[in-house]
Amino acid sequence: MDEQPILNLDGYLLSLRRLSGNRCDFWAEIFDIENDAKSDFNRSLSDRDVTLLDSSPAGYREVDEVLEKHLFSKLAVAEEALLKLFAWDIVEYIEMSYRLLEPKIDPLYSKEAILINAESKFHGRYVYIVIPVKNRGVAVGLATRA
Repeated sequence: MDEQPILNLDGYLLSLRRLSGNRCDFWAEIFDIENDAKSDFNRSLSDRDVTLLDSSPAGYREVDEVLEKHLFSKLAVAEEALLKLFAWDIVEYIEMSYRLLEPKIDPLYSKEAILINAESKFHGRYVYIVIPVKNRGVAVGLATRA
């Protein structure tokens, strides 16, 4: 998987983190999938103090709701039109990351993405958006510092 779209998404999320006054952490990363996305993502986090909790399938609507709850509500920006533009940009970066590998799939449309609640000492409870694409996964973390 070309890592440039992930780096672009990660950089964009870092900029939004600044709009939270650095009270939050937003990031993107990739991981290898050998069996199923959730267990392989858990394995990729084995060197971190992170516990994965419950999970649920996600599509565009669920991702939009998670972005609203865990990202946009934390920003020092209240203008609705600007927040919708941020949401559009994030979804575009996510789509770009998987369409470069496989242009004929849309894991958000088919609800193959996964919302995974997580917990760590540093962040407390937070959420990952995990998008499986063939043998790679894209994970977006949205957390408030504990």
